[in-house]
Amino acid sequence: MNHKERQLAAIRHQIPDRVPVDAQAVENTDAIGKVLGIPSAEVLDALGVDGVNVGLPYAGDVALGEDGQPLTEWGTPRYDDWGTSHSYPLTNAESVTEIDGYAWPDPGGYDYAVARENAARYSSVYAVRGPRFSAILDPVFLLLGMEEALVTMVLNPKVFEAVVENVFQVTLEASRRYIDTVGEHLDIYCIWEDFATQRSLMFSPEHWRRFFKPRYAKLFEVARAAGKHVWFHSCGNITAILPDLIDMGMDVWETVQLHTLPISPEELKREYGRDVTFFGGVNTQRLPFMTGEEVAEEVDRCIRALGRDGGYICGPDHHIKPDVTAENTIALFQTARTFRAPGYTGP
Repeated sequence: MNHKERQLAAIRHQIPDRVPVDAQAVENTDAIGKVLGIPSAEVLDALGVDGVNVGLPYAGDVALGEDGQPLTEWGTPRYDDWGTSHSYPLTNAESVTEIDGYAWPDPGGYDYAVARENAARYSSVYAVRGPRFSAILDPVFLLLGMEEALVTMVLNPKVFEAVVENVFQVTLEASRRYIDTVGEHLDIYCIWEDFATQRSLMFSPEHWRRFFKPRYAKLFEVARAAGKHVWFHSCGNITAILPDLIDMGMDVWETVQLHTLPISPEELKREYGRDVTFFGGVNTQRLPFMTGEEVAEEVDRCIRALGRDGGYICGPDHHIKPDVTAENTIALFQTARTFRAPGYTGP
């Protein structure tokens, strides 16, 4: 099997020739390249990564911020590091009229031609997924501020829903155009949201079902109508609404942080493994502090628990950060690629 065939087989709950491997991001490619004696650009291929992300850049007109720098398409300051503070343009909005009158992005401003070109470059060999942008919640947080957004959700739900709906309409139209333009080169419709902590959702399941579920369902519907698999990212413990996402048509859950869940990996596979493919599992928070042998043992445990009968893509449960050694990163992917076990019903 090539990379595409292998990853798509796992998503279809077929048995691939080996366990597929993938990663959200590998941020220590320079160090790995030095160890392997190859350029950094060749590291992901050397690790055996089976999928590729093809994003959707925004090329439309944007305003300038107070510092003279271009804002994002949402009219929010750009930031290079998580945790940096900036202004939130809708944080003081008090009416739906104010929200609807905001300068929302033009879905036509995204560069769909570049996305198609990039996807075409990889699609004969790799499973291509995209557009890989936050569907709704991250822009809402950027526009309102995280704390203000959560407060507004409860105290002024009409205003909150107006922000959500306007963001959703941009995402919906951009997704339609992306899927149509990338066309046959796209295997997987992939979006992400982060609405959970390592303990639970950031807000109640009832609020999630009211404000977000019907909108995600529409996005999933557009993708599935075009024959694309649905790959959805959310970190943390989302078990309270995992059945909802599966019922809506989610094919792949990224990223499975096993150490955050209230059930064991075996229970997770037994309860949901027939309906969804799991991606992740290997704890990146521990990865900098493990020995190579410990990394191999954890990979082995993840595959044995989640990989039986297909339906598993092995990889780190978040970005591999620069503080992870090259040796540990190599051990993770090499162990997964070479996994074999007598009597194991899997790759």
